[in-house]
Amino acid sequence: MKISPSLTIPAAGTGAASDRKAPARAGASDPQPVPAASVHLSGASSQLVSGPPGTSFDHGKVEAIKQAIAEGKLQVHAEAVADHLIANALALSGRPPK
Repeated sequence: MKISPSLTIPAAGTGAASDRKAPARAGASDPQPVPAASVHLSGASSQLVSGPPGTSFDHGKVEAIKQAIAEGKLQVHAEAVADHLIANALALSGRPPK
């Protein structure tokens, strides 16, 4: 598709749509919380925060990955990533991996 050079764009401050303020809505002051609203988190949410049991955070591995990214040497194996994502999703859902 070719764009014509004759396309004119209004300069800032000339009444362009981006210069206009949105009209105030009636009753659009600060929203008030609904008194009966409550939030319940599932058990999966706490698993996501804490991670799988028996695992720990490896700072050395994180630094090695950061260095490989900085040097442009990081190789991502898409099939392995996909396999691990599926295994994690199955584990969180309570189903055993196939």
